[in-house]
Amino acid sequence: MKNESISLDELSQRASDRRQCCQEAESLCQRQCACVFTLTTALLLQGIEVPFIDVRKHPRLREDVLQVVVAPDEYKPRDHVRGNRRKRAKSKGLPYAFFASGVPLDTVEVAPGITCTTPLFTWFLFATRLSLEELVVLGDSLLRRNVLHERYTLQDFEDMLVHIEHYAHNPRNGRARAPRGITACRKALVLMQEHTDSSTETRLRLMLERHGLPRPTVNHMVQLPDGGVVFMDIAFVGARVDVEYDGKHHEQQWEADAQRRLRIESAGWDYVQVVNCSMSTENGQRMVAEVVARHIEDRTGVNYLLPTPFTLEQLADRRRSLWKTAP
Repeated sequence: MKNESISLDELSQRASDRRQCCQEAESLCQRQCACVFTLTTALLLQGIEVPFIDVRKHPRLREDVLQVVVAPDEYKPRDHVRGNRRKRAKSKGLPYAFFASGVPLDTVEVAPGITCTTPLFTWFLFATRLSLEELVVLGDSLLRRNVLHERYTLQDFEDMLVHIEHYAHNPRNGRARAPRGITACRKALVLMQEHTDSSTETRLRLMLERHGLPRPTVNHMVQLPDGGVVFMDIAFVGARVDVEYDGKHHEQQWEADAQRRLRIESAGWDYVQVVNCSMSTENGQRMVAEVVARHIEDRTGVNYLLPTPFTLEQLADRRRSLWKTAP
């Protein structure tokens, strides 16, 4: 499990570095039309944290490769799109890989002469290349409170999927079914939450939900007795249980964290601290879920913990079925 998130400053620096690489590649590119960068490259260009990618299965998605997408009406001869997939422009720059899109592209110019797929469309293109957990992690990254790109809501994701489905179902476009990845996107969408702060918190939240705990609120604001305000990482509001993730980047902040905990507990909340090593194994994750479940049970009388955790697919299917049967 990838447990550490990247700061906004580092994401900004990565975006600047990747724009320089893409400008060089664009100047050397021999295609007749401008390149549209996508997937990993599009994330880096727009200052978005790259989720965990199994590069053994998808070597063309590595960060040291420039990914270029081709729209349905711009397909080049087979050897340009599917044959020579990792081609280096002379001896300079990074190798690049071509990908074909079955639906019209949604793009944005991130710098003069540098165009890439929008964050939302990039998320859609990743649907067949990421696990469901990492697709949710990427979606949550686009919904964070602090971002370098345009701000989005869950409704924006829904609107994009509806648009793609309408295109696919139009007989004039020559498609008999929806593009690959739509089902995964629909499953991910019901698991995503707005206003997150880090991928580590998303993974922690999903783990707790898989073990049967109710859906928590992220970055819940609480007024403290001393007049201050805190935003809790993962809050079970009804039970007044706060779950906080403290990763490696917090190791020099123990005193500040202890003071934060004292203030939260003085407001009548239980505080559960989760550290990096607790999330690195299934046994560690189970232990965390048991501790949080016990705090919730002590305050509500309800034991939510499952004997066997759901898979994320099962959790998504259950939530989708609840939405469909809701009045």
